[in-house]
This record gives sequence, C-alpha cells and structure tokens, in this order.
Amino acid sequence: MRRGSITDNVKPVEFVPDLLYYMPIAGAPPYEKDNERVLYFSIDDKLHYNNFYLDFGPLNLGCTIQFTTVLTKMVLSARQTKRKIVLFSSPEPHFRANAVCLLCCWGVLANGMKPEDTVAKFTGMTFPPFHDASPTECEYKLTILDCINGLARAVGLGYVTPHEFDVREYHHYEQVENGDLSWISPKFVAFAGPHDTFSASPEGYVTLTPEHYVPYFKRKKVTLVVRLNEKQYDEARFMRAGIQHLDLEFPDGGNPPEFILNQFIAACEQTPGAVAVHCKAGLGRTGTCIGAFLMKHGKFTAKEVIGWLRLCRPGSVIGPQQQHLDAIQHKMWNAAKEDNNNEEEENARTSRRSFFSKRKSGNQEQHSSSRFSIFKTKSASGSSTQDSHSEKADKTPTYLSPSPKSHVTEKTQGDNLLQMKQSYQHHYVR
Repeated sequence: MRRGSITDNVKPVEFVPDLLYYMPIAGAPPYEKDNERVLYFSIDDKLHYNNFYLDFGPLNLGCTIQFTTVLTKMVLSARQTKRKIVLFSSPEPHFRANAVCLLCCWGVLANGMKPEDTVAKFTGMTFPPFHDASPTECEYKLTILDCINGLARAVGLGYVTPHEFDVREYHHYEQVENGDLSWISPKFVAFAGPHDTFSASPEGYVTLTPEHYVPYFKRKKVTLVVRLNEKQYDEARFMRAGIQHLDLEFPDGGNPPEFILNQFIAACEQTPGAVAVHCKAGLGRTGTCIGAFLMKHGKFTAKEVIGWLRLCRPGSVIGPQQQHLDAIQHKMWNAAKEDNNNEEEENARTSRRSFFSKRKSGNQEQHSSSRFSIFKTKSASGSSTQDSHSEKADKTPTYLSPSPKSHVTEKTQGDNLLQMKQSYQHHYVR
C-alpha cells in the first residue's frame, strides 16, 4: 500500500462521497512522503482470475468476499482518521473491469447501495463485457451491472451472507484435488464429474471417485446427484450411500433439450435435500441447467443468473448456452406462475446452512493442507468404505430414469476445461 495525494493528472471516480475513490493508474500512484491524507491500494497483484481461454472475470465469490472484508475494515479506519481511500488498478481494460466489479460488489454487500447506483458512478467510463470460457469471440455481452444484479438477487434470496461466508472453505473445495465443487445456492452444488477409479499423477493431476464425495454430500444433506454427461462411474456407488442418482445426458457444449430440462427441474423440485449436479467439468451443461431452475424459482433474468453463476463458479455457461438461457427466460418465469406453489418455493431454498457458511450444523469442517485428506474414505480405488456405504439406499423415486450404458467418447470441451483448471491450480499458489 502507498500513501499519497490525489493529483490533477488522473481524475478519480468518487464512489463514496469524500471517502472512497477509484482510478486507473499506469505504474505507481502519486506518493508524497509526509502526506497522510490518502491511502492508495490495489488488488492487481493480490486477487487473480485464472482464465480458461478468453475469459478474464469476474473474480470469484471467494475473492469478492475477501475484498469486501478488507475494504470494509479500511473504510471504518479511514472514517475514524478522516482519510481518503483510493482503489487503483492498471488502465488495461480487463484489470479495470475486475477492479470496478469488485468495488460495485462491495457497494451492494457492505454499503447498502443498489446495483444500478454502483455502476452509475462510472458513467463515462467504458468496460469490456465479460467473456465466456471459450477460445472464440463471444457475441454475448455480460456486463458488470449484470453480475452485480445477479449478486444482489442472490443476497436477497439468502443464498449468501457476507459475514457468515467461509472464504477458506470456498477456496478449499474449488481446488480440483478437493472436489472441484461450488455451491450456487442452498439447493445446488456444482462439481466436476467423478470417475470409476482414483488417479494422481506426479504432475498433480487427479481424478476422484464417488466415494470421495459421499461423506461431504451426506454432511451437507445432498439427496440427489444429477449426471449430465456420459457415464464414467457406476451410479450405484452413490445410491448405496442413500443418495439418489439421475442420468440426463446431452452433448457437451450443447443446450439441454426441453424434455431433459423439464425432467431436471421436476426432479430437483421433488428432492427434499440439496442437489449435486455435474457434467465433465461442471461448467457448461451444469451451469445451464442450474441457471434455468434459478430463473424459475428465484426470478433471475438470464444475464443475472449467468453473472451469479460465474461469481460462484468461474467459467459457467459457455457459448450458445448463454443465448439459450435468454431464450427460455420468460418460459421459466411463466412456469413459476403456473405452479404457484409455496411448498416448491420453500423446497427450492432448503437450509441456508448448506452454503459455505461459518455456522456449522454438526461437526466442524476440517481443512487440512494435505491433498485428499478432506475425503476420508479408506479406499480411493472405488471399493466400498464404511463411511460411504453404511446406510441403505432409499427406494428409487419414479422420476429417476435408468442410466445409460458406459461408452467412450473423444476428448470434448469439458475434458479441455477440466485439464486447464487442474493445470493452473497446480502452478498457482494461492
């Protein structure tokens, strides 16, 4: 951090009157040795977005809550000492967009501001739209305001509470070796697809099995796993642990056919607990189906739900899936009106403690620094363990369809995304 003075050569944007400002600066900010009136700080070298392809933001929910916590403390101190705070970033467009998005998130989470009021502070400045996790030019324009609107709606629905959010737990479970899972709402957790057998290469690449997930899912009251990709493990390994399983496969990178999406929504509505959803990487197909449900039950717009999904799980909803959510937005809203069922609304929420919260129901979560230790199974090869299979499976509900036979496919979008995520997580030390 540097202390200095606001100079005339770079005009700051006043975010909170006479207190908090933002400005892009090339190089170091102005600095005067004896001036204690202004505190400059930047997150450019502290909070990082690890891109898949041409995507560059927004920074994930863990980073957002970290930023909110730190800035709130700085603001309290600055008010007491009558100093000013300047958040600065590189003038490079991607850095500007991420810094301003974080600042607007803070405005909603900690300063009681409306989303449109936060973004209005930057009238006259232009920002690039956020790009999907693809290598080709994205025609879908997701703005900072879309992300802030999605965050505000999620907060209003009780999906996340800043002072209760467990940043450490979020960052732990987003790591591929720890499950690569992200809670989107108290009803849904998205994760990368398990495999038949466990593997760990010397380079740090891992594949996990159903047994790695079962203890965590049981603690978090997950009662249904939905698989959207081709079969890569025996679903009975979840079902023997008392977790129901539903197969709804459709092509990688594609949009869910109407009959599949209808079955997905119906199954999730009928499931009393939380639902764990995966495809290969848990990004495209997974985010699209969860997004449709949230549009119906949370009244998100398509842009709001995509913005929220990418805050929770960067890379979610890819290519034509963005336009597909736009196309079905009003259909989801109309379906909610037709249902008009309070029990379904309550079921869609489930317990707020399902999210990454510092409040724990039952045993306190333990986060060991050693890899794989959070998954306390005796076997990593896929055989039964006492922890995973101590409960008898419930009778299969009528809405659960039989799973397709396992088949081998060529390398797909999901494979590439998962490999890239493991690669950058292996080389990046948080």
